[in-house]
Amino acid sequence: MAPRQTELAKALELSLLRANATPAELDAACDEARERHLAALCVLPVHVAEAARALAGTDVKVVALVSFPFGADVPAVKRLAAESALDDGADDVEVVFALQTFLAGDVNAVRDELGAIARMIQLRSLTGGRRPPLLRAVVETSYLDDRRIRLAARVVRAAGVDMVVTSTGLGPKTASPLDVELLREELGAETPIKTAGGVRTAQEVADLVAAGAQRVGVANVGTILDPVRRR
Repeated sequence: MAPRQTELAKALELSLLRANATPAELDAACDEARERHLAALCVLPVHVAEAARALAGTDVKVVALVSFPFGADVPAVKRLAAESALDDGADDVEVVFALQTFLAGDVNAVRDELGAIARMIQLRSLTGGRRPPLLRAVVETSYLDDRRIRLAARVVRAAGVDMVVTSTGLGPKTASPLDVELLREELGAETPIKTAGGVRTAQEVADLVAAGAQRVGVANVGTILDPVRRR
């Protein structure tokens, strides 16, 4: 059975991550996310405060992308950026993990970096009185073979992340159901998975969800939702 538009919308997270995005484009992205009842709008930290104001009281979450796109900031900078994004109103933070460190073999450092952010969020949640923010880790599967994808899943799960994200969408490969399946086998059913990169049709979204993804990041929702609306 073909997915309904409402089901598709709540699987989608719209991304506005271009370096040259204008205030008008941010406003338009907020309007579209709100009007289409998307799951989330993903933005750079500099845009979090405005997005949070525009989407306050709606069913759309604001997700801050930290250390986007390379994950190459030092741990203290990532932690501070995540905390600042939460102060600005982000519902979740999506942190690009230390890919260079991971590929060099220091998986404990990768775990500890994410673990420090997870603990910061937990401490804030004790006194915040609001829905606990989710920590998402982007593992950039485009640069990993199957063995390393499985290892990355184990590392970020050990760090206490709430969601695993396949990629930034800027890697050399598009979103892959096979990558999602590998992550799902390692993570089990409890940890949500988001995938991103080159998704343009409702069928591609359906294939990724069937493979085990709960969320799909896209740069354009019109190509996905408009054809479904016309059926």
